Amino acid sequence: MTEWSEFRPQQKLLDSKFDGYRLTLEPLAQYTLKFDDNIHVQKDVELINDLYSYNGLKGFKSLNKLYMNNNDLYFIDQMHSIQQINLSSDQSLSHLQQPINVYQLPKNSLNGSMFFLTNSLVCLCDGRSKIFILNTNNSKWKLLYEEDFEESVTSPIRILHAISHEGYLHVILGFIQTDCHLLWVTFSIGSSNEIKLTRKRILNGKKWPDFVAIEANGQGLYITAEGLYKFKFDSLIEIKPEEIPKEPVLEKIESPLHYVWSQSHSTIEIEIDSNTNDSQQWSVIIESDHLKCSMNDTVLIDAKLSDNIDPKESSYVITKDKNNQLIITLHKTNIGSFWNEVFKEGQTISGDIKTGNIPEINNTNNDDDDDEVKQPYNSQQLEECDQYANETDTFLVRFDGDTHRITHQALIYNQILFTKLDPPLLCIRHDVDGLIWQINSITSNEQAPWNHEATLNAFGYVQASKQNRKFLSTPSDYSYALISDISTHLYLYKQQAPASNLAGSSLRNRKTGKLVESIAKQHMISLENHDEILGIITTNERAYILTDNQLFVISI
Repeated sequence: MTEWSEFRPQQKLLDSKFDGYRLTLEPLAQYTLKFDDNIHVQKDVELINDLYSYNGLKGFKSLNKLYMNNNDLYFIDQMHSIQQINLSSDQSLSHLQQPINVYQLPKNSLNGSMFFLTNSLVCLCDGRSKIFILNTNNSKWKLLYEEDFEESVTSPIRILHAISHEGYLHVILGFIQTDCHLLWVTFSIGSSNEIKLTRKRILNGKKWPDFVAIEANGQGLYITAEGLYKFKFDSLIEIKPEEIPKEPVLEKIESPLHYVWSQSHSTIEIEIDSNTNDSQQWSVIIESDHLKCSMNDTVLIDAKLSDNIDPKESSYVITKDKNNQLIITLHKTNIGSFWNEVFKEGQTISGDIKTGNIPEINNTNNDDDDDEVKQPYNSQQLEECDQYANETDTFLVRFDGDTHRITHQALIYNQILFTKLDPPLLCIRHDVDGLIWQINSITSNEQAPWNHEATLNAFGYVQASKQNRKFLSTPSDYSYALISDISTHLYLYKQQAPASNLAGSSLRNRKTGKLVESIAKQHMISLENHDEILGIITTNERAYILTDNQLFVISI
């Protein structure tokens, strides 16, 4: 059963008194490594024909081409070689060594991608149909396993996420085949490091996902995308058709009689006229979710109510006037709720809404419970265009890898600012802020699948003004946020820090005169060349920026 979850921010992580960023001219140390003339970072794959589409551009353009593992940087060059920039040695940042070729992908590779499984294992993809698992302990990487998925995928493909957990490797590959497809492959690692493909799973959806992450324990899969993905294939467990619950049916009883109904904030009132002066024998049975009404042993209503009521507080009255009228008053369990209709399943005579004035329902202490509520609309009168459609809404869902069912689901109302995979997280706009939501591994039914980890103050506001933005990122301690333009310019937003480190000095607000204990700073950074920025990595102490033939290191 799918559990609907919400993004509920922690109030203690929100700063309602945040006073904005102060532009500072304090310089940040910047170091540069220019590559040899024969080394150039690989370009984006050329999209042709049907791939030149929204999904193709989103899935294979403007990708981050800089990777990090064990504090060393990696990128793939135009000759399909894996280049390593050694940062682990004691060498000064101003004297970095040239990149070293640690592995060569096949010459017919299309557009390579990689993901580090552990400190010593990496998964490579040639962009066509092959993936390679390698050991990275030596200066030249050693090939451990190679698999060709030519029968399952259509090029181009790329790695979206990969993990290692308790002797198993899980890899997600993304590709386009009319719709968007995700290939989830699982490998086992034996005692002598032999690797074997043990399982293949395929999901598809209409739109390329904004975020895909395998749960750290390998049991679940998180996907953020417009519309919902579905499992289409599993080599290990048969995919059972989803059981569609039967729609409740409300049958009409043919009768010259009909009912009218109205509601207040606490009651539902149903009126039935016998349309005769003769005395009638009425029978009414009121239950918490069901109502049965008969006249002279003829059933008029035998149906399930739209919501629960309190049968002890509910009642009915038979008037002896010329219409011989039955009036049933039902007391709502959920006081203040609106009912779109009285009955949802069973059989009834025809009925109409009794129009009237809408009372003030926001005052729950209103003693005039007899005021009628004019029904805002009847759900049975909705047309197809009025129905809730999920194909254009963005969801974050968690799939169980074995049952193929969605276990947790949430609708994302606001803009996704950026995502990261180490650890898996999403930054979603909330008012003017950017909230960091970290993905969890589900170990119990009570555990939340994601939690509010940190807040980037006013980041949703400041990034909106950067029309040429390409990459957005934050380090693991969330001490700053970085925005890069397509080229040349970067904007660094440091979160709250002590206003002054000088003893006896103080900073006061010019308008209020209050002492300012902390201040948030904005740095504007310009690179020395105007080449396109092809990748960024942010750590707690540094930011790394990759262009076509140059690496920039900025000390924070």
